[in-house]
Amino acid sequence: MINKAFSYIKKIRTTGAVYESSRYVSRHITNEINSEKPQIIIELGAGSGNITESILSKLHPESKLYCFEIEAHFYANLEKIKDQRFHLIKGSAADVTKYFELSSVDVIISGLPLSLFDQLFRDQLLSDCYDLLKIGGVFRQFLYSLQKNYFLPIFDRMEMGVAMNLPPAILYSCYKLNLET
Repeated sequence: MINKAFSYIKKIRTTGAVYESSRYVSRHITNEINSEKPQIIIELGAGSGNITESILSKLHPESKLYCFEIEAHFYANLEKIKDQRFHLIKGSAADVTKYFELSSVDVIISGLPLSLFDQLFRDQLLSDCYDLLKIGGVFRQFLYSLQKNYFLPIFDRMEMGVAMNLPPAILYSCYKLNLET
């Protein structure tokens, strides 16, 4: 447990956390996963894989999960996951649009430390995520601070919640809606 905490603290500039997210965060951040139909899901900043495992436990057999991770230690751990629906990408979330067509993704789940990114990078990343979502798609993000202004200018609707964690995690659900009808 101490080694795991140390690996987070050592990489705090890229993880934004002192320890992995709790099972409560994992449960709540994945509640948009639909086990009844195939979905395309992206996880940005998969870290230790506890949210990844929660996603996989809820996925339809024909769904696909694409996880982005840049930290070598976390990537090596994620490589141990053996599931035909799981696809691991060693790369930056900034490159996510290189891998997917616009309006092709059902759910994007992010544990990225958006508060540590400069505004230009953060706004571009969130805009790219919006563009990748299908109409009705959702971007789920957890942060350790109140940052709703990150999402309001980009997404059509945003909801917030809190999950038990240390520190408490604020969960953001940001939707792409069909506003033309």
